[in-house]
Amino acid sequence: MSALGVLITLLLCGQLFAVDVGSESTDNPVGNESTDNPVGNESTDNAVGNESTSNADDSCPKPPEIANGLVEHSVRYHCKAYYRLRTEGDGVYTLNSEKQWTNKAIGEKLPECEAVCGKPKFPVDQVQRILGGSVDAKGSFPWQAKMISHHNLTSGATLINEQWLLTTAKNLFLGHTDDAKAKDIAPTLRLYVGKNQLVEVEKVVFHPDYSKVDIGLIKLKQKVPVGESVMPICLPSKDYAQVGRLGYVSGWGRNSNFAFTELLKYVMLPVADQDKCVIHYEKSTVPEKKEPKSPVGVQPILNEHTFCAGLSKYQEDTCYGDAGSAFAVHDADDDTWYAAGILSFDKSCNVAEYGVYVKVPSILDWVQKTMADN
Repeated sequence: MSALGVLITLLLCGQLFAVDVGSESTDNPVGNESTDNPVGNESTDNAVGNESTSNADDSCPKPPEIANGLVEHSVRYHCKAYYRLRTEGDGVYTLNSEKQWTNKAIGEKLPECEAVCGKPKFPVDQVQRILGGSVDAKGSFPWQAKMISHHNLTSGATLINEQWLLTTAKNLFLGHTDDAKAKDIAPTLRLYVGKNQLVEVEKVVFHPDYSKVDIGLIKLKQKVPVGESVMPICLPSKDYAQVGRLGYVSGWGRNSNFAFTELLKYVMLPVADQDKCVIHYEKSTVPEKKEPKSPVGVQPILNEHTFCAGLSKYQEDTCYGDAGSAFAVHDADDDTWYAAGILSFDKSCNVAEYGVYVKVPSILDWVQKTMADN
């Protein structure tokens, strides 16, 4: 053995000292009033084998010394189930000679836990239907929220983190005049996540060009606990809306009897050719030749910020009340679900051939900036 000795890391009480901080980080690595204390003792004078001890030594004895070696105290932060470390580093902190808990990667900065996204416990594995089909009994879409607007109008919203949801601007204006203000709309909304859990709305934010980009954000007053029945969907860093790509849309909209359903349903739909969709609704892709020709009498917003999805192989479709729901795609490379789009035009209801969605990558910068600024 070298004359300089070997630095040995020993585990307190036979294991790394585990700390469960959940989704909120604190200034205290182990949950006590002072961070000078690695294991809840009143003194850390015995951190490297000194003779002074405290009452806690009865349950957690001082690690034995070894010849030509040292004892190093370590703690490890863990996040609760359905949360993960957001910061760099492995969550392991050691007590240095100045009695400071430090991590090799981030120093004295404490780790933070963030909610896991796009990892449902029971991912969808079969085709069901929004119009008059089977229901999502397993909870495959934990990001799906139900919004009840002014005059009890039902629509959808999509949870994208613990405190924010995406929906359409049209949904937010339901039951209001076109000149209604965001601050007046927010108190009129009732929002439900998970298994009919009512959450309070703090504010709504419209996209600055919402007449062309049919999107709005909803901020909750409190973060929602993430778990099996409530989980955000991930925001994509790339465009998943390639023609033929399959995605799933869940919703609380009208069923085959044109009545709002009390059960969450879903459908698998393919991304459609954009030109065919434009011709279907506007007769031509040439701007000067376009004219309204929607078979349902309502024109969707079609532009560079949107994509279309066709009917399922069962000729099923979304319908009134499903707008605001995500076009959810599964990326097999990382086994994660992403929101490729947000349903804007939900009036097709098997009459028209295409639903229209706002591309999430197209609004991603605005979404991230809005959440950071608010």
